[in-house]
Amino acid sequence: MTGPYRILIIEDDPEHAELIRMGFRRHDEFFLNFAATGEDGLEMISRDRYDLISVDLVLPGIGGLDVLVRIRRLDPDIPVVMVSGHGTTEMAVVAFENRATKYVVKSLESFKSLPYVFENLIQEARFKISERQMRECIERSERIHRNIVENSLAGIYILQEGAFKLANPKLGDIFGCTADSLLGMPFWKLVKPDDIQCVSRLERDRQSSIPIFESKVARKDGTYRWIEFRTVPIEHEGQRAMLGNLLDITERKELEIKILRANRELEAMDRIAEICLSPREDMDRMLADLLTCVIAGVGGADVGGIFLQEGSSLVLRALHGSVEILIEFIEDIQARCDLLGPAQSHQAKDGSERGWISAPVISREQRKGALVLACEEIECLPFLKRASMRIGHLLDGSERARPILSACAEADERGIAQNFIP
Repeated sequence: MTGPYRILIIEDDPEHAELIRMGFRRHDEFFLNFAATGEDGLEMISRDRYDLISVDLVLPGIGGLDVLVRIRRLDPDIPVVMVSGHGTTEMAVVAFENRATKYVVKSLESFKSLPYVFENLIQEARFKISERQMRECIERSERIHRNIVENSLAGIYILQEGAFKLANPKLGDIFGCTADSLLGMPFWKLVKPDDIQCVSRLERDRQSSIPIFESKVARKDGTYRWIEFRTVPIEHEGQRAMLGNLLDITERKELEIKILRANRELEAMDRIAEICLSPREDMDRMLADLLTCVIAGVGGADVGGIFLQEGSSLVLRALHGSVEILIEFIEDIQARCDLLGPAQSHQAKDGSERGWISAPVISREQRKGALVLACEEIECLPFLKRASMRIGHLLDGSERARPILSACAEADERGIAQNFIP
């Protein structure tokens, strides 16, 4: 026996009380208190804490059943043993109906066995209390976790065998659907492997051992969102799974893209300006260098060209990429609209995903050609417009220089070249 155990014996018969004392004489782990009436017992219960209470069924004043009812109002968990000198089935049923823990019939043998009976009842009660507290703790923890998951600002999910087993409402919001509709859906149906870029070594996460991924994902409504997510292996329902959390970083990512695009375009415009400020006689070479700068300033450009008007035709003077694709596009555009018109975006006739943009090259307020690109970023149209203006200024300057250089040559022959100021 482990003890110590505090026991209250409510017994009005002094002889029976003494027999109970004798039964516990060799069990020092029990500390017994006695009350001769129900009233005294209830008063002692209100003052002290006990591990078990033994109540005689027949008591003067308040009867044993009434004492049992009042004890249960004070403490529903404490073991209460009803002791009676008359072991009738009817009395036992009544005792158990009033939530007695055990019913014992008085006898010499039963008094001797009380220490073992009491200890078992106390241990059982303690186990039930501990089990209930543990269950309440688990339920409270589950409620907290459920509230965290359901109200989290991040999308939280569990993947098992590549499919969603759990998805919180925020995850559904990010993908433009309900969380329930994601359950059972393969992860790669939402996030394509080719879209994922591992960025686990970002400066802000250099110390993290958990890889971080970024991806551009398609929503149900056809729009796209940028997400950042990380996963860790867990066990879910006895099987290996992946726990992940996902953040919508669209706003941040779009700002990053804008900054990168602005820096790229600024660097390209600086290089274009350098070429324009250092004109060379080989115009085709200069136009090729300018087109290279324009390509560098545009994200994902795979085909491009600079056309200059000669007579009634547009002549290709600089090329990047496939000439066949470029000429096919030009022929299609010329059949539908004026390529020398305002800067604009175009859709290819074959319906391909390639986007086309064009801007007129204007020299001396006249449209002298066009700058054309096939690229992924239609948003770079303003940059293309600025680049075409620089090319127009270059053409304007080269045309002004020709008569001056010609006059300088003639004057040099006469010895009066100093009269010409470029």
